[in-house]
Amino acid sequence: MKKIILYIFLIILILGIVFFGFLSHKKDAKKKLSFWSIQLKPIYEKEINSIIADFEKSHPDYKVVWVDIPIQEAQKRTLASILSSTPPDLVNLNPDFSIILAQRNALYTFSDEITSQFQEGLLNKLKYNGKIYALPFYATSPVTIYNKKIYENCLDKNFITSYDELYKISNRLKTCSNIAPFAASLNEGDTLAKILNKYDIDKLETKQEINSANKIYSMFNDMYKNNLLPKDVLTINHREVIEKYMSSQALIIVAGSNFINMIKQNAPDIYAQSALSEQLTGENQKYDISLMNLIIPKKSKNIQAALDFALLLTNEKNQLQLSKLTNVLPANKYALENEYFTNCSNDLVDKSRCISAKQLKNLNDKEFPDENKKTTNELINKTLEEILLKENISDNEIKNKVKTLSEALKKGY
Repeated sequence: MKKIILYIFLIILILGIVFFGFLSHKKDAKKKLSFWSIQLKPIYEKEINSIIADFEKSHPDYKVVWVDIPIQEAQKRTLASILSSTPPDLVNLNPDFSIILAQRNALYTFSDEITSQFQEGLLNKLKYNGKIYALPFYATSPVTIYNKKIYENCLDKNFITSYDELYKISNRLKTCSNIAPFAASLNEGDTLAKILNKYDIDKLETKQEINSANKIYSMFNDMYKNNLLPKDVLTINHREVIEKYMSSQALIIVAGSNFINMIKQNAPDIYAQSALSEQLTGENQKYDISLMNLIIPKKSKNIQAALDFALLLTNEKNQLQLSKLTNVLPANKYALENEYFTNCSNDLVDKSRCISAKQLKNLNDKEFPDENKKTTNELINKTLEEILLKENISDNEIKNKVKTLSEALKKGY
């Protein structure tokens, strides 16, 4: 009898081991979908995990592995991984870096049918050789922040809307307030390139483009030489521009909505004197943005699943939630129609959201060619530096500098 009980016990034990081994194997057999993002975890972790849970419920054969990368490591790590044989399946990047991968034919491209939920203006910024190489994830569109109290004390006119108007009133503002009228990180990244684009300059080849560039370089040179810009305008970064505004070293800046809350928290007195307006424009009266996107490497072994996850991340509901938590603008066109972006209070943080959302519908389509954008920006910025730092530079010398820049861009560096 004891032997029979022992045999039964052993059989149950063996069956249990086989059963749980089968379950374990089944669990391990799930396909892994790797998703890389850039610094989303600090403020969006709970929501991303919820989206992952929804995806895994509708895709029971998949397990999402989410890796959140510090921004300073994103480009280096992504390039190495995408060019390897086992790249991540879905990656959150910016267009300047994504286009490099598109040029190497390393990315999956998307049809018009797949991209129908997105803002058309954003999709147009993610095309290479006529094909959409990335899905827009979210955007920011800077607004103009100005010290309304000082501005109205010095000028009896409505607030300006363009860089040309800024130039015309700068002397009066400086004489009245003894504060630099405008601060910007003119020599950082593509700041100046975007200003040139607002004057329909995207190749700097035609006579009209060259004349417009001469005007812009001359305008900033005159402002710099007459102390209408901070003396460190060539070295400060975007955050330092905000600090100058908060410390009353500048009256007008152009900045993202996320910086307005910084002013509110760190300089309440300046915040109380502040007002907002649309982003300063150029001749075409259009606005620029900063954009983040999602790419799928061609070598991904889970392209369809990666696409499904990307579309889940960017559906109307999840885009609206992302915007509310992070103060960014949705790439989803249906989310952008929500009253959250059309009905804002007079609080500056709220008001900036509605201004930025409205600007998203009138985007500048002028941009320098995708190839070698980094070098393009460096040449544009170097030209500004040479002009501003040369004492007593003549109009002809400025024209020659712009001509040299034009030839360098035409040659492809």
